[in-house]
Amino acid sequence: MNKIIITLLISFISLSMWSQQITVKGSVVDTENNKPLVGATIRLKNKDVGTTTNSNGSFTLEHIDENEILVVSYLGYNTETVNAKEQIVVAMNQVSIGLDMVVISASRTLQKRKELPVAISSISRKTLDEINPISIDQVLNQKPGVHMVDLGNEQHMMAIRQPISTKSLFLYLEDGIPIRPTGVFNHNALLEMNMAATENIEIIRGPYSSLYGSEAIGGAINFITEKPSKELSGKVGIRGHTDGYLRGDFKISKTFGKTGVYLGVYKSAIKNGVRDYGDYDKLAITGKITHQFSDKLDWSNTFTYIDYFSEMSGSLDETKFKNKDYSSYHTFTYRDAKALRFNSTLNQQWNDHNISTLSLVFRDNTMKQNPSYRIASDTEFGETTKGELNDNSFKSFAVYAQHNFKFDVLKSNLIIGGNFDSSPKTFVAEILDVSRNATGYFDKYTATGEYKSDYETDIVNTGFYLTGDIEPFKNFKINAAIRYDIYSYDFRNGLDDASDYSSKDAKETFTSFTPRIGLAYNFTKGIGLYTNYSVGFIPPSIGDLFRKDDVPLLDPTVFNNIELGGWISVLNNKLYIDFAVYSLKGEDEVVSVSTKVNGITVRENKNVGETKHNGVEFGINLKPIEGLSIRYNSAYSKHEYVSFVTKVVDGQSTKDFSGNEMPGAPEWVSNSGIDYKPAFFKDFRIGLEWQHVSEYFTDEKNSSTYEGYDTFNMRLGYDRKHFGLWMNIMNLSDDLYATRANTAWGRTTYTPGMPRTFVVGVNYKF
Repeated sequence: MNKIIITLLISFISLSMWSQQITVKGSVVDTENNKPLVGATIRLKNKDVGTTTNSNGSFTLEHIDENEILVVSYLGYNTETVNAKEQIVVAMNQVSIGLDMVVISASRTLQKRKELPVAISSISRKTLDEINPISIDQVLNQKPGVHMVDLGNEQHMMAIRQPISTKSLFLYLEDGIPIRPTGVFNHNALLEMNMAATENIEIIRGPYSSLYGSEAIGGAINFITEKPSKELSGKVGIRGHTDGYLRGDFKISKTFGKTGVYLGVYKSAIKNGVRDYGDYDKLAITGKITHQFSDKLDWSNTFTYIDYFSEMSGSLDETKFKNKDYSSYHTFTYRDAKALRFNSTLNQQWNDHNISTLSLVFRDNTMKQNPSYRIASDTEFGETTKGELNDNSFKSFAVYAQHNFKFDVLKSNLIIGGNFDSSPKTFVAEILDVSRNATGYFDKYTATGEYKSDYETDIVNTGFYLTGDIEPFKNFKINAAIRYDIYSYDFRNGLDDASDYSSKDAKETFTSFTPRIGLAYNFTKGIGLYTNYSVGFIPPSIGDLFRKDDVPLLDPTVFNNIELGGWISVLNNKLYIDFAVYSLKGEDEVVSVSTKVNGITVRENKNVGETKHNGVEFGINLKPIEGLSIRYNSAYSKHEYVSFVTKVVDGQSTKDFSGNEMPGAPEWVSNSGIDYKPAFFKDFRIGLEWQHVSEYFTDEKNSSTYEGYDTFNMRLGYDRKHFGLWMNIMNLSDDLYATRANTAWGRTTYTPGMPRTFVVGVNYKF
């Protein structure tokens, strides 16, 4: 009898305890705009139990006691504590400095920055809203090691762990998917992005081919699009400056039951600006529809459309530049780009240990040009020369798949993924007769009906990757990855007498195996150190392979990187320092070599280039008092030719740049700033910024230099609950400077930076 009573008592107690446990279903949102926060961490107070929010900002915790306290944290936001309930919405407030950063670009899954042995930075929506950039370089250049060169009208070049160049050394992503396929790189590709629809930007510095494949050498930049808000919200705004710039923004967002809808648009233009023949016009539209089928399955569909047109005024010679003469000899050159991207992604969380992602991607790009750089600038007045009208187009059909395994043993993770990308590409270039009149203007052209190029190329990339990490002991992570790629080109020439891209029909296939391994150790909550070894690669491009009659025998270019970095957070998170030291070596780089034997000259692309890139990157962020933030982000680097011979005559090197510094490579690039939000003037902000670029060589011979520049910018803003008013004063001291200088054929040309410019904007949020 006693045994029965005891058994019943135990059963009753157990049932009572069980009845006190609940399943918590909740979401985490931004207080200001009600946008879901992806990757927010939810943990039980004083326990190592928790989860993170999914792509819709939602989370589920099972078997939780009703009296438990949940601790919610997210990059750049105040940590919140809430009582566990079956249904909960946690609203979080943004702060100026966030140290426990959660990122997604390093593995295509949510991870804390302090657990990753890689140099990675993040730019939040809050920062984008406060800077109000009119070109992406104005935000990217605030991060250490990033030097994005403004060429005007959102045109640009990039320099991350590399000199300023047009080479395919950087990978640009939208929601983790390359915006262009391999082999179709364009240094102006970021003009195909929608700044207004960007939630945040993540920047990986150094080779990351082990995850993303080709071109992720100097860095990979991931633009993460905004997500639908829970309640109806939106924004309208207008901005402009006295030098002809005008831009209007509109966005609207709402969730209807389980379906979220977002639309972000901006229209910008320059009319009668500083540069003669330098007008442009751009329309950018991004839409997103999400659907939550269940707590475990969600679907996201994103499309972006860009319609861009810009006149092409060309660079300035030295006389024009020094005299601030922004007139142009060109009157008809242009760049016309249209880009459409569609990404449909399914995320399935099978359980707490398994997540699958499948993305179907379509791209449709056309870039038509009448390029100024194809017209010889040394043409005599009153003479004629040749030009070019070209059309460079491609379509892509791609599949990206990934499965994440999480194991309790050693807190390990394993990710298996792959992609298949088929991108048929066409290129047509018609020869023009161009007239230069007696006053020096290229005033008209005539289409000849003759073509330099007319080809089609089917580009197919198949890639497989495996990445994972383990924690053999507390606060110590080992992270490793391998990737295998197959790239194939099927080149079909439409001309028998092409003067450019003159190869016969040909098929070429390249393979690459790229590993990465890294270690990260956090000595304390605020001090961590990492090291890594990574490999990046670039297959030979269409231009490398098919420009001449005979296809050269080429191998992929390989870059090996060794890196040491870390972070320090002290003084109760008021001081944050991060740094990276790297040594990057390029091997088998493609060089166009002219070989002359017995008076006969042959020019051929060869894998004979070797370069080295060494540098230190560091960022310092200080918040000494409430409302005051100070930053100093800087990079010191040396970029050198180890072996670089471009001309050989009878066995002797006559053009040998080996040992020289690479052109377009300033040793110091830094961005500093002070931002203040006074307590006595609520909702007002003021900031002062200093951009520094040191002297650099402008040619391979190291015979010409550009002195570099220093520019100062001021930003002021005032935001109430719904209204915002701001003004940016760019180039505060009105200095003459060039964003890029280049020497070729004995003459130096300059791309001028803007004179002092007052940019004023107003917006309304609802």
